[in-house]
Amino acid sequence: MAITVATLLLVAAGVLLAWARYIRDEVPQTAPAGSILTQAARNDLYQDSVNEGVFMRPGIHLTRSLVFADSAGVDGAATGLGRLVAGTSGRWRKVQNGYARSYALTMLVGVVLLVGAVWVMQ
Repeated sequence: MAITVATLLLVAAGVLLAWARYIRDEVPQTAPAGSILTQAARNDLYQDSVNEGVFMRPGIHLTRSLVFADSAGVDGAATGLGRLVAGTSGRWRKVQNGYARSYALTMLVGVVLLVGAVWVMQ
């Protein structure tokens, strides 16, 4: 019974203290400046600034560098290879005109070059 009465008195004291602190007195619209520790606590101990400086900004620069390397290196090599194939096929298309005499001449030139290369090597 004594514990119940003590608990009720403690609750009543808490209600009176809350009433005196928050209802009776005017609550300021802006919080007071406080100490350095209070300001650090209000800024979440500056964890956002630390994470931004240590992880976010270097990560952004790394990502931009990798995107540039991918665009210039990998995509550039694939695009260059495609252009090389397209240009080479365009040139070979001019050689293929449909005349058998042109193909025979091309094979004759190839055989002469091959025989000449073998002759020079020996």
